[in-house]
Amino acid sequence: MHVVRRILFFAGGALLLGFIANAILIGIGHWYEMKVARSEYDLSDAFMIAIFVQALCVIAGAFTGNWLYRRWRNKKKSAGT
Repeated sequence: MHVVRRILFFAGGALLLGFIANAILIGIGHWYEMKVARSEYDLSDAFMIAIFVQALCVIAGAFTGNWLYRRWRNKKKSAGT
């Protein structure tokens, strides 16, 4: 049961941070496309950077989920349940 709960904390943290990063990157990408990009090469470079940033956010979200799980587990143990 603890393994399933831990995986849910991992997935929840990763999805949450991934969705937040996606929402922010959509706005930045639209601005970049309209105001700064001069060619398709600029857009492809920006797309690759956005994919990399989102992947880092998903990994950070998974670590955050793991940290929250461990914190929750330690609180539960200290409460005696």
